[in-house]
Amino acid sequence: MKPIKVGVVGCGTIATVMHLPGLVWMRDQGKVEIVAVTDAIAEKSKAASVAFGVPAHFSDLDRMLSETEFDLLVNLTPIPEHFAVSLAGLRAGRHVYTQKPMSATVDEATTLIDEAAKRGLRLACAPEHPVLPVIQTIETLVRGGAIGKVAFARVQSSHEGPEQHNVPRDSTWFYQAGSSPIVDMGVHGLSRITAILGPVRRIACFSGRSRDVRYHTVNEFKGKRIDVEIDDSSLMMLDFGAAQFAFLDATYCVEATLGPSLEIHGSEGTIAVIEKGFRLVDIRLFESSKHVWRDVEIPPRSPCRDLGVLHLVDSLREGLPLRLTGERGRHLLDVMTAATRSATEGRTIELTTEF
Repeated sequence: MKPIKVGVVGCGTIATVMHLPGLVWMRDQGKVEIVAVTDAIAEKSKAASVAFGVPAHFSDLDRMLSETEFDLLVNLTPIPEHFAVSLAGLRAGRHVYTQKPMSATVDEATTLIDEAAKRGLRLACAPEHPVLPVIQTIETLVRGGAIGKVAFARVQSSHEGPEQHNVPRDSTWFYQAGSSPIVDMGVHGLSRITAILGPVRRIACFSGRSRDVRYHTVNEFKGKRIDVEIDDSSLMMLDFGAAQFAFLDATYCVEATLGPSLEIHGSEGTIAVIEKGFRLVDIRLFESSKHVWRDVEIPPRSPCRDLGVLHLVDSLREGLPLRLTGERGRHLLDVMTAATRSATEGRTIELTTEF
């Protein structure tokens, strides 16, 4: 079976830390061939080309699309560019995997979905949670009745703020218009809980600004002032129908916590996910009939650092069903944009998208 030829657009932190190392693993397994990388900053694409053994590098997407032959475009550009880059890739006849969120509006997401369908192409969207073994294990337990009828869930999607993360970037843009902890962090919790409970039917959200000024605490930007222009703390109430609810925090206000990152309560038990530093430690199941907690076996995770793109690659090569669909990405976007409207307008918002 021939490898899938891949072109990558965007050579920033998420590309060099997650996606390109993952693609190198896939290349070593004979699943992909990385043919080109591009970035608006020529030095970044050249450096990525050298570091990851990619034969061609560009500073212009149109040139990469016209001058190289490949099957799959991996879109790792900044958030405001996701829609235009993905649309260009689809119109050039490439399958597309895009980082989250897939676009700025639900209408733009629908345009991408329709474009892919019209051309017989696959469109896949981050985050990758629905294909992670831990989420699939919990989904199987819940849908198999291990905790009875779900009543509610608590979902943590917060951290202390990107300015405290020791990565080579200026984190100012996280606090400017167009970004928010809902888009940056909340999307992960939404991806996890919707993979388990299905689409959200209604949402209510409170948002506010906990601090007006922040400062970089690490790297070459240490001490740099960041003026906070967006709400950095949002709390959501999600209604999944049939009296199943969830509480989700999406903030830059949690430096430490002893609570589970995910906890789902049902009529016959509870499932709790324990993490430390965003790394899975344990899954625990409380069985009401026995009144005891027990460990749930954690399936082994693939050594690949990019299970989202791997999922799409395997789908293309082996004809496997695609879970990280454009429709799923559109629903997450619908929830996130509705959350902002709910907080601004002080009302509950009904959702109509499905996946």
